[in-house]
Amino acid sequence: MADRSAGTEVISIDDLLERVRQEGPVLNFQNDVVGIFDPALAVKVDKANTDQHTVPDSLIDYLGLRGSAPPVAWREVRALLSEQGGRLAAPEQMRALYLRMHAFLSRRCGAVQDLSELSWWAISEPLLPLLIDGMDARDTDALIGEQKTRYSGIVLQDFGFFRRLLNLHLSRKAARTVVRHIKRRVRDTDVHDDFLQSLLPLVGRIGVDRVAYLISTVLAGMSGLPGITAASLLYALHRFPEWQQRIRAETSALSLESLYTLPMRELPCTSRFIKETIRVWPGLFALRRPAWHDIEAEGVSIRKGAAYELSSYYQHHSPEFWDQPDVFDPDRWLPSRRQPNKGAYVPFGFSSRACIGSAVGHAQLVLFCALITRDFDIQVQAEPAPWMKLEGFAIPIDFKGVVTPRARAG
Repeated sequence: MADRSAGTEVISIDDLLERVRQEGPVLNFQNDVVGIFDPALAVKVDKANTDQHTVPDSLIDYLGLRGSAPPVAWREVRALLSEQGGRLAAPEQMRALYLRMHAFLSRRCGAVQDLSELSWWAISEPLLPLLIDGMDARDTDALIGEQKTRYSGIVLQDFGFFRRLLNLHLSRKAARTVVRHIKRRVRDTDVHDDFLQSLLPLVGRIGVDRVAYLISTVLAGMSGLPGITAASLLYALHRFPEWQQRIRAETSALSLESLYTLPMRELPCTSRFIKETIRVWPGLFALRRPAWHDIEAEGVSIRKGAAYELSSYYQHHSPEFWDQPDVFDPDRWLPSRRQPNKGAYVPFGFSSRACIGSAVGHAQLVLFCALITRDFDIQVQAEPAPWMKLEGFAIPIDFKGVVTPRARAG
C-alpha cells in the first residue's frame, strides 16, 4: 500500500481491508505506528497533532543568534497560504497559467516521449510564477532545479549517491534564489500576486531564513502530487476514450475567457472525471506522521515520538464507503447517485493538513483537462501497453506517445 523504510511492515490493500473488518479501524503496526482508518477519527487525530505544531527553528535559532519571539503556529501559516491560494485562482491568473501550460505543451510536440513525465512537468513548471512572481530566466531555472530534485525522488525513486549530491547542489541554489527575492521584496516593498506575498508579514517575526523554508515547503507541494495527478488524468483519458470525447465537447463549448472563470456548473463531466480519477488513483496512498506531543482522541493514545498512519487509498477503496470501489465510474458523482461517504474522500489530503494550494491545484487540473482535449491530440503507443503502477502512489508506466496541436474550427 505504501512505501516505507527498510524493516517496517508493508501491508497490501486487500489485507488491510480484511484487518480493519476483523479488528476495527485502529490498528497497531510495527515500530510503534498506529494506523487510523476511520475518516472522522483520522481527522481528529491529525488535527490534535497539528494544532500545536509550530514552524521549526532554523540554524540561527539553535545558535541563539535571534532574539526570542513567540513561535508561529502552522495553522496560521496555512491560513495565510490558503487565503492567497483562493485569490490566485482568479480569472486573470488562470489565463496566464493556461497560456504557460499551453506554451509548455507546444514546445514538446512532435516527438515520442514519456507522457507521465510530460504531464508532471506541464503541471509543475508553469506554477512557478504563482510561487514567486517577477523571476528572470536564471531564477526560474534555479527553482526548476529544485523541482528536478522532487521529480528524481518522488517519480524516479533515484536515491543514488551522485543524484543526492546533485540534488543538494540544486536545492541550495534554489534556496539562495528564494532568499534573495524575499530580501528584495522587503526592501522595495513590492506587491505581487503570488504565494510569497502572503508570507512577507512573517519576516519580522520569524526571519528571512524561516520564510524561505516555508516557500520551499510550498514549492515541494507544487512539485509533487499535482503532477502525479495530471499523469493519472491523462492515463484515464486514454483508458476511457468515451470520457475524453465528453470532456472535449464540454470544454470546447466554452470560450477561453469563460473557461478561465472555472464555471464548474458548465463543466459537470470534467468535474466528475477529475473527482473519480483522484478517488481511484490518489497521489499518495498513505501518510505516516510523527506525533509532536501525546495525543488522546476517542480512546486512541499515541505517545510523543511515536507515529500514526492515515491512508487516502484505503478510504477511497473501502466498500464501507463506496459501491464497487475499484470500478472507475465518474457518474457515481452524479447527484442522483452520490452516496454518503462519511468524509472518506480526501482529494487534497486530510483536512487539518490538506494541500494549501488546493484551490489553484483543482483549477489547474480543470485547465489541464481542457488543454489536452480541446487544444492537443495525444497519440499513445500501443506497445508496450501502458499500465498503472501502484506502489505508494499511482503513476502510469510504459506510457509513451506523441503530442500534436489540435486544429480547431474557425
